[in-house]
Amino acid sequence: MKRLDSFQTKNEAIAYIQENVYGCAQRDLAERYLREKLPKESYYQDKIINFLKKEYPQGTVWKEAAGPYSKQGIPDVTFILDGRYYGFEVKRPFLGVLSRIQEQTINKLREAGAVAEVVTFPEEVKRIVEGNR
Repeated sequence: MKRLDSFQTKNEAIAYIQENVYGCAQRDLAERYLREKLPKESYYQDKIINFLKKEYPQGTVWKEAAGPYSKQGIPDVTFILDGRYYGFEVKRPFLGVLSRIQEQTINKLREAGAVAEVVTFPEEVKRIVEGNR
């Protein structure tokens, strides 16, 4: 079975599930299967953090804490390299949607000169970092 996050679009993933997973021929069942079987957001966050630590050991990276005393909307992963702030809001492929506060915070960070982006995979992060060095 192919990795569900290897497809280019949600429709491609749904079509694959409908054709290859027993009991998921109907679209709603295929969508439920996709939601249940895709790794959680924390899986993608960990992959990105580990990538940044390995690829840019001179930088510093951390996962932002979430809780009642933390600022809402701050991107999941903070990375600082050569004095530049990068905020990466990590979303699951096909399913992740920005909240209004996340969108507003990303825009405020950009206005302040930071690099703030929505990502899923380490390859996206690498393109962003390399494009801003």
